[in-house]
Amino acid sequence: MIDRSEAVLAIDIGGTKIAFGEVVGDRIDSRRQVPTPRSGGGDALVDAIVTELGGFKCDAIALATTGIVSNGKITALNPITLPIEDNYPLAARLEAATGLVPLVVNDAQAAAWGEYRYGAGRGCRNFMFITVSTGVGGGVVLEGHLQVGANGLAGHIGHTRVSSGRSACGCGRKGCLETIASGTAIALNYSNKVGQKATAPEVFDAATAGDAIAQAVLEDAAAALAEAFANTVATVDLDLVAIGGGVGLAAGFADRVRRHFEAFPVAFRRPIVTAQAGADAGMIGVADLL
Repeated sequence: MIDRSEAVLAIDIGGTKIAFGEVVGDRIDSRRQVPTPRSGGGDALVDAIVTELGGFKCDAIALATTGIVSNGKITALNPITLPIEDNYPLAARLEAATGLVPLVVNDAQAAAWGEYRYGAGRGCRNFMFITVSTGVGGGVVLEGHLQVGANGLAGHIGHTRVSSGRSACGCGRKGCLETIASGTAIALNYSNKVGQKATAPEVFDAATAGDAIAQAVLEDAAAALAEAFANTVATVDLDLVAIGGGVGLAAGFADRVRRHFEAFPVAFRRPIVTAQAGADAGMIGVADLL
């Protein structure tokens, strides 16, 4: 176990960037980031990480990464997000390259723990954090314990099905929450309706300007999220749900989700709050787990 007064080198691996920082408690120092390699598989990812390690002096490494993590190996649930081989032995390869034994945790699970320890989930027993950004990820803390699962799949709410879902998902299923509520889906669904390519921020801008199609796409996303929240409440009886990510924290979006959530019977309703630990909750969380 690492003393919480000591700095831990935390690394956050996403589909577009790898972030590095020295973490003490909920403080991150010497933060920097590099692009995530989009070719070369896991070995290219390890090379990119090792190249940056020379600028840090920490004796402990903790990694939060997109994908399913099981026994130090990672698999991209959606290969579009992270192009890497199935069951890539990330922990073993990094240990061989650095001499340090890293902790590797799914990024949304790590962020859920960061929110539980230092953000919106403080004081809760049963808590869920969901990040809505390029994709939809999540993590669940039950009775004070982060749920990981025997195969690392716990909390992957973005790949649960919702009633309005019809589209194929990169995970291989159809109708996943991620195909409706993610930033990628919001942009695609709007673009298909108007016949012109748009980004998620542009959809939000259009909705603010009164575009009825953009507003409908955001309402569909919010309704799907509310349904997924209610399903999770029915399964594990949450105390609180925190929503984060670039889409989740966009102006007015959480309010849209709350309005749909409040339409459910009272037994399924729980407070929905915005995340508080910030964009680096995953780094803070994985360092704290170590």
